[in-house]
Amino acid sequence: MIYEIMSIIPPKFSDSEIDGVVTKIEALYTASGATIKKTTNLGKIKLAYPIDKVRYGTYILTYVEVDGEKVAKIDQDLRLSDDVLRHIIIVRPEGIPAVVFKMTSYQPPLNAEGRRAGERDESAPRTRTDRPADAAIVEKAKMSTAELNDKLDQILDSDILKNI
Repeated sequence: MIYEIMSIIPPKFSDSEIDGVVTKIEALYTASGATIKKTTNLGKIKLAYPIDKVRYGTYILTYVEVDGEKVAKIDQDLRLSDDVLRHIIIVRPEGIPAVVFKMTSYQPPLNAEGRRAGERDESAPRTRTDRPADAAIVEKAKMSTAELNDKLDQILDSDILKNI
């Protein structure tokens, strides 16, 4: 029977160490008698809630073929492993899906230069375009301190007289 195992690796491992951790986890599967069909690194993603004060984790999706009796051993090994923050095992009676998974808050691994794939160059100057409406509001809101004091006095006097 084919099982889908989603594992979350804690962020204490760098992007270069993730492959080593994945091979350790795959060794756990094969030691339990499973054959690995497919492994996919889904990237570093923000967790829905903090787990042990950890906010990010690298998601690893693995499809294994194993007998039903050996799944409990895999589950126990993953629970005892310090390399796995959380995991879930699901039966896939229809086999491995052909679709490619796409995570919404995906953070790609670091490249050789230490940057993420979609990261912009910080040395490039940032330009800010002000909208004309924002400039008009700022110009309208400018008033002197004396005008501001007069305006506040009018508001306070009118509120006090209404309440008496």
